[in-house]
Amino acid sequence: MLKIRVGWIIHAMKHELKIRAGDMPAQDLYQLSPSEIKQLLLDVLQPQHQGRCWLNRRQIDGSLNRTPLGFYDRLWQILERTPNGIMVAGTHLPQQPTLSDMTMYEMNFSLLVEDMLKNIVQPEYRQIIVELLMVVSIVLERNPELEFQDKVDLDKLVKEAFNDFQRDRIKLEGMEKTDEMTAFYNTPPLGKRGTSSYLAKSVMVALLEGEVKPSNDDPCTVS
Repeated sequence: MLKIRVGWIIHAMKHELKIRAGDMPAQDLYQLSPSEIKQLLLDVLQPQHQGRCWLNRRQIDGSLNRTPLGFYDRLWQILERTPNGIMVAGTHLPQQPTLSDMTMYEMNFSLLVEDMLKNIVQPEYRQIIVELLMVVSIVLERNPELEFQDKVDLDKLVKEAFNDFQRDRIKLEGMEKTDEMTAFYNTPPLGKRGTSSYLAKSVMVALLEGEVKPSNDDPCTVS
């Protein structure tokens, strides 16, 4: 979290109380003593992932907008390869004038990205978007000859990944189709059926469907 957003922190604290309560009613945050509030805040700000399910991890991390190391630098690099920008939750981050008005390492760019992410209501979905952006970055890094031609619609990519996830669950586990994404949020990112594999597949399908064009640095391009 680059800005101290009190609302996000309170949201994370409420999630923490729900996690601790389990199946019982959660404590009312506003009924806690000052010392209990202080300890809860410290617990929330210090990652406590051991023994937590992935849904709970994403709820807390998403509430606090925790991002991997180098996340904002990677997003800059994605933007360099997306002439029409990035779209999520109805917010458009354009390539220009963003790249010409800012630099990769300046705080204003990182704050601009955080402002885009704050429009995502569900913290667990916000965290999935962060994971997706990391996947997009890795895919583009491994395919330097490609760049996106259209806007990168992150919501669309997540939806396609979730639909693919559902098809596997229906086929392998006999689950019924649903719009509820809790099972997806509760799935680890890594592994054969991890969220990252489904997100990567949705990105690659977008590439293979012709939503990208060779970049100017493509050594195979014939002029």
